[in-house]
Amino acid sequence: MVARLEESGELGPGPVREALLALPRQILMPQAYVRRSAPDEMPPHWELLDFSRPADREELLERLHSGGLMTAMSSTMTLTADLLQQLDLRPGQRVLDVGTGAGVTASAACFVCGNKGVVTLGIDPHLTAAARERLSALGYQPAVVTRDGTTGCAAAGPYDRIILSFAVRHVPQTLVDQLAPGGLALMTLGTSSPSWPGLTKGYVPV
Repeated sequence: MVARLEESGELGPGPVREALLALPRQILMPQAYVRRSAPDEMPPHWELLDFSRPADREELLERLHSGGLMTAMSSTMTLTADLLQQLDLRPGQRVLDVGTGAGVTASAACFVCGNKGVVTLGIDPHLTAAARERLSALGYQPAVVTRDGTTGCAAAGPYDRIILSFAVRHVPQTLVDQLAPGGLALMTLGTSSPSWPGLTKGYVPV
């Protein structure tokens, strides 16, 4: 996967590359549904691949490391790698990851910045509980919090970097207020305009 991203020019040398190389994605995403029916076949037939079943492991690994066979942000690694590189992560930074999902962004932030300053927020308690357990299995201990991510987590801020993994209709002022001087936030704005969504990149002056 990393080699393909490098060959296409979508991933360059640096800490993000090292983080992706070090990430055993099957730990964060041990299961995946794959479609076994034709595109026009209704109803569609799906099959669950589970890494705990030896017979499923080869195909699951192929799909997890393909870079884009599934639709979740954590699986579409072209987008994820680009965002992580734009985030310009550095050791010791405080990072707020809004939208925990499988924990891919949080794991990359922990790899580069260290556990101490990484906070990841998710609204689904089942997903955050699973992510906490799987991140711990990788040796990462970020603060995993269940709440509406657009409210941020002021108690652990301010943050040097904030990233949202889902689109919002406007920039939440609460998140802007939690950026440290010189901080950077990345989020996608989605509106009714056909020219959107678009990535918004904002800095707080030093």
